[in-house]
Amino acid sequence: MIRFILFILIFSSFSGCISAQDVKLTAAASPSAMRVGDQFNLTFTSDQEVTELELPDIEMAEILGGPSQGHSQSVYSVNGKITTSSTYQYTYFLRALKEGKFTIPAVTAKIKNKTYHSNPVNIEVIAAQNQPARTNPGTSGTGPAKSGQVNEKDVFVSLQLDKKSVYLGEQIMATVKIYTKVNLSGVDNNFKGPDFTGFFTEPIEVPPLRNLQREVVNGDIYYTGVLRKMMIIPQKTGEVTIQPFDLDVAVRQEIQRRFADPFFENFDIPDVQEIPLKLKSRTMTIQVKPLPANSSPSFGGAVGNFNFSSTLNKLKTTTSDPLTLKLTISGKGNIKLINELNLKIPPDFEKYDPVINTRADNSLSGSKSFEYLLVPRNAGTYEIEPVEFTYFDPVTEQYRTLRSQAYSVEVEKGQGDSLMAVIPGISKEDIKLINQDIRFIKIKTSRLRSGNSFWADSPWYYLMYGLITLIFFILAGLQRKMAREKTDIAGIRLRKADRYAQRRLRKSAGLLKQGENNRFYEELLGAIWGYLSDKLRIPLSILSQETAKSALESRSVDGELIESLFRVTGECEMARYAQVSGNLGKEKLYQEALEVITALQQRLR
Repeated sequence: MIRFILFILIFSSFSGCISAQDVKLTAAASPSAMRVGDQFNLTFTSDQEVTELELPDIEMAEILGGPSQGHSQSVYSVNGKITTSSTYQYTYFLRALKEGKFTIPAVTAKIKNKTYHSNPVNIEVIAAQNQPARTNPGTSGTGPAKSGQVNEKDVFVSLQLDKKSVYLGEQIMATVKIYTKVNLSGVDNNFKGPDFTGFFTEPIEVPPLRNLQREVVNGDIYYTGVLRKMMIIPQKTGEVTIQPFDLDVAVRQEIQRRFADPFFENFDIPDVQEIPLKLKSRTMTIQVKPLPANSSPSFGGAVGNFNFSSTLNKLKTTTSDPLTLKLTISGKGNIKLINELNLKIPPDFEKYDPVINTRADNSLSGSKSFEYLLVPRNAGTYEIEPVEFTYFDPVTEQYRTLRSQAYSVEVEKGQGDSLMAVIPGISKEDIKLINQDIRFIKIKTSRLRSGNSFWADSPWYYLMYGLITLIFFILAGLQRKMAREKTDIAGIRLRKADRYAQRRLRKSAGLLKQGENNRFYEELLGAIWGYLSDKLRIPLSILSQETAKSALESRSVDGELIESLFRVTGECEMARYAQVSGNLGKEKLYQEALEVITALQQRLR
């Protein structure tokens, strides 16, 4: 305790050395809504001591006293850095003299020989209670209501919309407020309404209802409080109706209890009891206009006012080193409903699904980022084209298109990168097979026999001659068939596909047992892409996930098997290039690859 007191004393002695922030001077009236003859306070707050304060002429009120001064100071330490904050308040007491809406102009004050100005203050004054009001008269105060006098003019609930005519996708601030001239003892904060069918809704946090603020409504003063706030965005055009909702409240109502006295006259004693009431809001209608038809192809439904930026973590990399491209949209509008942008990348790059982060700065604005992982597959210099983002501005009623920065990326060949032959998107020449089907001329002489030999005249000679001729034609046919098969590259690859896949799968199983993870993923991935290239008759130079999927679907391969296939390739590529382990273990990944290839063998025969 003694150390704490010494710390405060030492800090107080050096507080003048601590630099202050920019001087702030604010003004506020309490209450800001009143009747003629009511008193109110005009308070000026600053973080520095005011040496001189000049009030302007205030015709609508008279000054009763002031200024009453108050000062408070707080000391706190953050990460070893001592910070002090001071608050100085100067309060004037006034009485309202005239009806109407008034603005007290900014006040001039001198702080450390410098002149500062406060903000103007708005005040609304209505007729006194015993004077005829300009509009509907009412009973002021928040005391207990007289018995039988509580009606919809004394307490009601209202849904307020900042806009009632909007475009499709435009934000609307919806506020549920309660208005009362009587004393409330309870409000059901867990009420269900309102029902925003046909809207995208985003709740906005509001503080618990503890203190009510004065507000002039229809020429009378009500005590008001916000029960709920929602950001709503219409999802259909035309006239959209928001149905009424109910709110349960309890009102303290004054009743008279009569007591009979045998010695004196009967008399009444006032008492207060809680009366439950069910309030009902009014029906609200919003006119939702369709968006103009002249939108850009890059328009995805964004409505509001936005900024668009991009960053790339590096411009020079290797074939085994991924890039991170981040696209950020910020501003005011339906930012949570913005879909993924159309990012075009070079064919030698592999793009993974983006990581999407949405951050709300306040109830109306925020930012949304799309972080893409790009893996280059081949060495060279590549251009990442600008990304277009189009949104509709409801203020100007026009479409606006923003473009990100273009990037030139230099990719060098990574060390130990031997998987290039089985990865989609690599520019390689198609495989060429040069056939050698020319038969050499025989230069050796055959053994000749005499014409008068018995063998030439015998039937066996002719039989053997015919048999040899038949064998010759059979061999010639087989030779022509073999020649055709040798020139049919697709057929050769189709017949060898199963053996090729089995050999590489056996090799990947051996690498798995040896614990060589990188080579395991490389061999397993090579087995799958090589198998698909042979079976589907698609050269490796144009084989990709899209072309393979299209070819498999054309052969009536079910979608679940296709999804399993590319889940295995995605896991391998993620582990191989991004150095990130997937959701499947290595053994389970191998088993699933084996099952997928086995199933494809049965369907692609």
